Amino acid sequence: MTAGIGVQDRDWYEREYNPRVAVPELPDILAAWVERSKATHARHPPLADIVYGGHPREVFDLFRAPQARGTVVFIHGGYWRALSKFETSWVADAFLAQGLSVALLNYPLCPDVTLAHIRESALAAFTKLYRNVLNDAERRSVVVTGHSAGGYLAALHLMTDWTARGLPQKPIAGIVSISGVFELLPLLHTSMNEALRLDAAEAERLTLLGQPWVTPAKAAFAVGGLEPDAFHRQSREMAAGWADLAPRGFAVPDTNHFTVLEGLAVPGSALNAAVIEMVG
Repeated sequence: MTAGIGVQDRDWYEREYNPRVAVPELPDILAAWVERSKATHARHPPLADIVYGGHPREVFDLFRAPQARGTVVFIHGGYWRALSKFETSWVADAFLAQGLSVALLNYPLCPDVTLAHIRESALAAFTKLYRNVLNDAERRSVVVTGHSAGGYLAALHLMTDWTARGLPQKPIAGIVSISGVFELLPLLHTSMNEALRLDAAEAERLTLLGQPWVTPAKAAFAVGGLEPDAFHRQSREMAAGWADLAPRGFAVPDTNHFTVLEGLAVPGSALNAAVIEMVG
């Protein structure tokens, strides 16, 4: 912990920024997600563990829709230190039925690697997916979405010069960031930093708040209505900073940091509709 922060202050940061504190039923939620993901894999076996880098976790799955009209890329959460592409495979169900292929990205985790490494992994994964794996129909309209730590990585896709990676200037139709974490300095005062190992300089360097977009595309920032104010504030400020993209910002009522995600798999829900509208 950073020197000069008292116990009460640390408790405040933990309540505001560590969603596991606010959602004690998380083990039950994750167990249900795993069962749903098993069912998704049984119904729709993906092209699994496509390698995009040298680390064992640098792989992704592609659930391919017949006669696809685009692709949804989903990046899992876990504060860059937990979970994998598997637990949230169920997000593919509705999108496949809506004619969209779905890619789920894995990435290495802290403390095995740094957050800077994870950023590069996510961008390398998208580069490999777009250039070498998607077909022309799947490339027609690509939306990148992510949850929590994955929401940060989804937003990073609009802050990247894709031409420098050999892709078109605008390979992405839009991003939907769900309960994203964009400001990193507060994390120095939380238990998450035991794995993240950020110092103040690196936290400032990797913070997305206040940084410009590079790729012009649609953007949406969603949070659960029951989430701590820190998550609402960060999404509001990201949307305000990118006002020239006219991003959408909305809260999903009666959902917490984890249950908010479940709307992605519900056709007609606010989250699902946000993605579908970007696909066009």
